[in-house]
Amino acid sequence: MRRYLLVSFLIGFLVAAAMLALYHAGVFVDLAKWLGKLYAQIGFFPVAERGAAPGSGSQWIWMENLLIVAIAFGATWCVIDIPQVGHKMLVFLTILVVLLGLSPTLALYGVLYEPFSCLATALLATASGIFYAGSEHGMRKRLLQNVLGARVSRGTFNQLMDSPEPLNFNGATREMSVLTCRIFNHAELREKVSPADVLAMSNLFLRNTADFLMSRGGYLDESSPDLVRVFFGILQATERHAHDACAAALELRTRLRNLNDECETRWFQRLDYGVAISSGTMTVGVYGSRRHFYFSGLGSETDFSRRLAQANRRYGSDLLVSARTHRLVREACEVRPMEMFYDPDRNMMSEVYQLLATREGFAEPDRARRDAFWQGVILYRGGKYAEALDFFARAAHPAREDGPLNFFVERARARLTNPAAARDENSHELTDQGHARMLNMM
Repeated sequence: MRRYLLVSFLIGFLVAAAMLALYHAGVFVDLAKWLGKLYAQIGFFPVAERGAAPGSGSQWIWMENLLIVAIAFGATWCVIDIPQVGHKMLVFLTILVVLLGLSPTLALYGVLYEPFSCLATALLATASGIFYAGSEHGMRKRLLQNVLGARVSRGTFNQLMDSPEPLNFNGATREMSVLTCRIFNHAELREKVSPADVLAMSNLFLRNTADFLMSRGGYLDESSPDLVRVFFGILQATERHAHDACAAALELRTRLRNLNDECETRWFQRLDYGVAISSGTMTVGVYGSRRHFYFSGLGSETDFSRRLAQANRRYGSDLLVSARTHRLVREACEVRPMEMFYDPDRNMMSEVYQLLATREGFAEPDRARRDAFWQGVILYRGGKYAEALDFFARAAHPAREDGPLNFFVERARARLTNPAAARDENSHELTDQGHARMLNMM
């Protein structure tokens, strides 16, 4: 938007300077005299000359100069800022009608106002504005509104408007992060509360997720009562897409906890949710037909992020990140491991992590518990369940429940007391070694 203001000021200044020069050079004097005679013949006032006393057909030069300047800047700004061509022409026609109506109105009060200089100013300013609007920067606002709509915040929209780089919606490969937030217990909520209350809870969820994540620079790809998906890094290439996504997710965690407190107070119900972030390369562009189109990203990270958000329900966690995301933010964020996943199509093993906090906000007691948890997971994967339980005991927080810790403790105890039964349980979901889960069973 700042670019439009500067361009409008520059064009308005040039138009005003040119028209004031023509005005004071006497280009419009003959037209003013002709108009004064016309009004005198009609009976409005006697023939007016320049410099005549006010109230006797006088011509207020200061007012005409002021109108020239105002119209030069106003018409230019409106034509450049308004994206629709029809609305641009409506602005010009409105100025035309107002100026043509102002002249006879002032004549009734004995003031001669020639509208020709202002009409020429409006025409020149409108033409200059339309010419600029045909450039890449000039049509950017219309393009962004058509493609992005309300899927980005006002701040992000303005940043894209002022970006020196041209925008590319025709297809590109971009490294980006996908943040997905899911609600798991909608079916349960529909049985326990009224439809109006379900609607109110869903709208609170959307305001606390979709609106908030957009305010943190995300692009809202999908928004429904039980799922919100946001892309970071899709609009412009950036190396900080994972950092931005993780920072937003950590803030979102606090907001969702507060939201749950509000839901429990008002409806005696809580939202069971999970958040996940996955980073990778995706193909971005405008998909669809001429009438129905949308800007989005195509790639495996979208589905993986959705599955990863669902995996929170298995572990009792609330915020998971992929291995790629962890590598990108490992110097800035603290995590702890969950499970290994095996992708048979690519013959590749990967790990998912629970995002805990930023490095600066991670206290030493929390770090010690995290390290004990990490060592316990390593021992658990190695089949040393008794030693793993010892480290898990050190990782327990004295004042709150820990879902992921309970997940591993229960399985370690089950394998320790009855290895055969524990191995047979859900064995189709695990690899032969038993320490990694099949990706399609995520």
